Amino acid sequence: MSEYTNIDFKRTGSRADLLLKRPPRNMLNTEMLEEIVHVIDLLRDDDSLKVLVIKGSGIHFCGGIELEDLTAERVGLLMPYYTRLFDHINSIRGVVIAGIQGEAFGAGSELACFCDITLVARTAKFCFPDMRIGLFPPIGAAILPRLIGRNRAFDWIFSGRVIPAEEALANDLISRIVPDESLNALVEEYAGRLVSLSGPAIACAKRALDGGLYIPVMEALKKTESIYMLDLMTSLDPHEGIKASMENRAPVWRNR
Repeated sequence: MSEYTNIDFKRTGSRADLLLKRPPRNMLNTEMLEEIVHVIDLLRDDDSLKVLVIKGSGIHFCGGIELEDLTAERVGLLMPYYTRLFDHINSIRGVVIAGIQGEAFGAGSELACFCDITLVARTAKFCFPDMRIGLFPPIGAAILPRLIGRNRAFDWIFSGRVIPAEEALANDLISRIVPDESLNALVEEYAGRLVSLSGPAIACAKRALDGGLYIPVMEALKKTESIYMLDLMTSLDPHEGIKASMENRAPVWRNR
């Protein structure tokens, strides 16, 4: 796969840049995830990589996953790429920076959770809206309790409310907030600082920091994927929720 339709990818020395490119909201679909996974796979266990920067084109980072790809006919194609994305990110030895503006909803929030450094524009917003359509965020369920605590994770997931950047920072979901116009400059400054550091020092420090966190997270992710695909998606309500959202109507839950 040498050409990409839904992303831009650039490698310059010890730095790599990945741009999500499905404006206006950079919604993920199976084809886009396949491209992202292909890129991340190229970077796994790369000793020369010091930093990967992930950003969204336009005014939003990522608005989530296209509902069409969560239908019964397509979710089985999407989920393997989705879980591989996070497994592959976990294998990157360099630091993964997310530069976030606008919406980071659903999968966008989950991706933000998994990056090492999350630099955020002040007007950015986060949200885990899955429960509204009879789903739950599998990555969020695995990692949020470890980042923000069990009770707050329950609140954010079950309420599905929009979380402003200030609240996300106060609860340790993200690293820093800057004025919107300063985001790109901060991302460049941070990436440049990392590039100037020792590669082995970066890899070892990251391994030491993540050692007590991501091994259990990856085990939890396998469990949440199993619950998502074998328990939730074999019931009726998630498909009704997706269909209702696509038809712009209230869902009629059958509670099974």
